[in-house]
Amino acid sequence: MSFREKTAWISLLSMSVIYGLYFASVYKSGLRASFNFGGLLGTVIALVIVQVAATTAVTIFSAKEAKAPADERDKMIDLKATRLAYGVLAGCIACACFFAGFNPPIIFNPNALLFILVAAEILRSGCQIFQYRRSA
Repeated sequence: MSFREKTAWISLLSMSVIYGLYFASVYKSGLRASFNFGGLLGTVIALVIVQVAATTAVTIFSAKEAKAPADERDKMIDLKATRLAYGVLAGCIACACFFAGFNPPIIFNPNALLFILVAAEILRSGCQIFQYRRSA
């Protein structure tokens, strides 16, 4: 497994678990609750700590591969994954803007946009992993 595939796995798993817990707590508290900035800040800090620690550990164990520049295959995989994720992101943001016109509870808007952003990033990492596995 290449270094870039390992970092895609780190991103996919850490974002899925950490943001999954955050959105579960938002769902559990209900849409009537006020925006919990402390919970979101804790989520972001936890994500940064987990990703930095895991990426550092992977870099230590495969230092030679981590220092190597991205080759054509890596660049193409990244471009394809980013293109797909951006299309999904743009379409979902347009839908969220449309549904915002129906006057949802105020807590819905920032969490819906954050969910869309996180889902697009998870999709990008998943697409990268799929393409690395397919070409391996």
